[in-house]
Amino acid sequence: MSKILFIDYDNTLHDTDAKFAPVLDGVYGLSSEQLMETYLLVHRRIIHQQYPEKHDDFFFHQKLIHEHLNRPYDETEARRIASMFKEAQEETWTSPLFYPDTLEFLDKAKENHILCLTTGDFAQKKAKALEKASGKSHFSYVFDNNNLGMKGGSSYFKNALSSTNSRPEDVIAIGDSLEHDIIAAKEAGIKAVWINRKGLPHVTTSPGPDYQARDLIEVLGY
Repeated sequence: MSKILFIDYDNTLHDTDAKFAPVLDGVYGLSSEQLMETYLLVHRRIIHQQYPEKHDDFFFHQKLIHEHLNRPYDETEARRIASMFKEAQEETWTSPLFYPDTLEFLDKAKENHILCLTTGDFAQKKAKALEKASGKSHFSYVFDNNNLGMKGGSSYFKNALSSTNSRPEDVIAIGDSLEHDIIAAKEAGIKAVWINRKGLPHVTTSPGPDYQARDLIEVLGY
């Protein structure tokens, strides 16, 4: 039976971490992984909850990162690093690094399903990057925070259901983030597939994924 697939972009279709790593490694004396962990904590737990209007303000993020790391604040340094974050972000669509299984998965999934890109930001640019790489358009719908509200909670996916005129049982959500893709989708009544490329343990007590896959090709079997 045909389904609507709500598909995440960053670290699901695109290796976003690999784009950030060379730019951020060593900043604040941290590895790129440590800095991205800190950034995501600030971004998702503070910005999303208290300052949603600052979602794309990398300079403001740096102020909060300084506080979290208990570092003396230096505005010049903060602006320089914010610029580095922006540069890395833009690389995800100007010079993308898609996973080897991405285009094959999208081609095969589109044969039987309706594909919907459900990302946090810059959805149109990300969809265009995929279209340029593959020479074809895969998505019937392209959504981000501007269409559906802030990604990270069930309301985002409920709005996606409304925007696609679909029911929860018609949809499968696919993403790499347990919190922002899997739990949020499950709380909206949607079945969810966790792309766990790094083999991370499922340690949360919140609703778990309906299926866990090591890559996108494995999802096709589900």
